[in-house]
Amino acid sequence: MRSLNRLLCRDVGYSLATGLLLALAFPPFKTGFFGYVALVPFFILLENKGFREVVRWSYLTGLFIAIFTLFWIGHVTQAGLIGALLVIPLYLVFYGIFHALIVRLQRPRALFFLPFFWISMEYAQSLTELAFPWNCLGYTQSYYLPLIQFAEFTGVLGVSFWVLTLNLVIWYLLRHPLSRRVYMVWAAVIACWFLVPLRFGLKAMRTPDFPARTISVALVQGNVDPFEKWEEGSTENNLILYEQMTHAAMAQKPDLIIWPETALPFYLRAEHQYLERLLDLADSIRTPILTGALDYRYPDEEKYLYYNSAFLIEPGERFLQSYAKMRLVPFSERVPYRNYFPFKYIKHLLYDMALGIGDYARGDEWTVFSTPVKEASPEPTPAAAPFRIKFSVPICYESAFPDLVRRFHQAGAHFLVIITNDAWFGRTTAPYQHARFAVFRAIENRIAIARCANTGVSCLVDASGRTYRATKIFQPAIVVDNLQIHGRETLYSRHGDWFPGLCVLVAAAALVVVIPWSRKAGDQHASSA
Repeated sequence: MRSLNRLLCRDVGYSLATGLLLALAFPPFKTGFFGYVALVPFFILLENKGFREVVRWSYLTGLFIAIFTLFWIGHVTQAGLIGALLVIPLYLVFYGIFHALIVRLQRPRALFFLPFFWISMEYAQSLTELAFPWNCLGYTQSYYLPLIQFAEFTGVLGVSFWVLTLNLVIWYLLRHPLSRRVYMVWAAVIACWFLVPLRFGLKAMRTPDFPARTISVALVQGNVDPFEKWEEGSTENNLILYEQMTHAAMAQKPDLIIWPETALPFYLRAEHQYLERLLDLADSIRTPILTGALDYRYPDEEKYLYYNSAFLIEPGERFLQSYAKMRLVPFSERVPYRNYFPFKYIKHLLYDMALGIGDYARGDEWTVFSTPVKEASPEPTPAAAPFRIKFSVPICYESAFPDLVRRFHQAGAHFLVIITNDAWFGRTTAPYQHARFAVFRAIENRIAIARCANTGVSCLVDASGRTYRATKIFQPAIVVDNLQIHGRETLYSRHGDWFPGLCVLVAAAALVVVIPWSRKAGDQHASSA
């Protein structure tokens, strides 16, 4: 009995270790190197386990990972936290089963398939209405810019592949005694695994030789309480705050004023007194204002749809350019598959329990905003001729979806503006993790990004992922600075998720090969017994 309890405690320890190491590898901790070994305890845990044990321990490990890295979801929505804790560990179960099958073969070359299956698992988390691709391994490396520049070819999942492979190599070397010569060979391989991307990254981060246009943007971080601003009577105070901060920002003469997600907590098109006031504000400062607000439309006479949207208010223009958010947070902004069994019953249950969920409709247009600004570079002329700048506005959670963001770039956006309201996360790790997504979106598309949050982190990101003028959370702030616009196309921005697609094909082919091998190995084991 003591031996059994000792084994149980050991296995729980391995499971906990993976969850804790991964939590330390993600932002805001700049200890992404924990990511290189975080999964090693999990791989050890799966050794010599039967199918049911693999399922149980994989789910428990996935649960620990979700608890330690996604606990903050409870600040946003209790329903979302419950959904995350139930669903997200299942992805690790699928990987754990395949991992155990491969190890059971006792063929070292078969381990080659494991990174492809892991990426297939991460990629699956970005699909369907349940999508929540927050914890990709690649994000653990967001502070190590020279090492992740190759994301312009593969996207963030290429960096996940790189990190997962390191875990597998370290696990294999720890668990399989080898000769000193073989260890030296593997040490050289690991060194190259770092040196090759490092060399490319250092070269890619050099200032480009070709000229780039420059525009000046102002980020207005109002630091408005996300609960108070929705209360009746708070609209006027909220609008006065942003008007005052906008006038203060105009002292530095920016080309574009940016307000955060739902800075205007009302239906902008329907509130004519406020709409006229904003149009007058844009006319008076002679500068376009981008803001988050609510929008709606009537698809028929019996119902209406409402959207989490962004609007561009231009001086001298009565027409509002707008974009409606397409990727909605599951169980927070929208119940997934809300009209299908069993989710339609879950939807009503969650509404009745008042667990903080919304019912937004999804947008369906890849909007590219366009507005004239003065030419500022590379060599300004006395006339300073205006040109039309084009940009798109991923809203909040959408910045976690690489393919969605790159489609804006493909549609013609010169730069990106991410607006968000991270105050819902409280003083947790989430605002910092969310901000680091912009680093990868910039590198993947070699595009500059202006990120404006209600409470931080607001910042600017250049095409190499360098962040600057970052604000603190839960503080009002105004940031005015330049963005350089290069307009370069990358392999990722051109072809999207080709790399995870390749991984899915390899993983599928591996299943065709591995399952017969596994059956054969089982038959041989039975006959020998």
